[in-house]
Amino acid sequence: ESLNLEQYVEEFSAHGVDGPRLLHLDGAKLKALGVGSSQDRAVLKRKLKELSLAMEKERKAQEKAEKQREKQKKRDQEQ
Repeated sequence: ESLNLEQYVEEFSAHGVDGPRLLHLDGAKLKALGVGSSQDRAVLKRKLKELSLAMEKERKAQEKAEKQREKQKKRDQEQ
């Protein structure tokens, strides 16, 4: 899904903004990177928050699965 914000790619790249760094940008940092439109900043912040929440959910699911594997392994060893 395109957000039609491609005009910011060059500026972000020039400042070394990659995926992990992108997730930590707030409104002031976005503005400093040349995202002058408050509407564009709002869209970016909303999408970054959604992405961050999805990544956290995935991390928790992976941790839960790992705990279940460890628990099963322990049970198997006890038998």
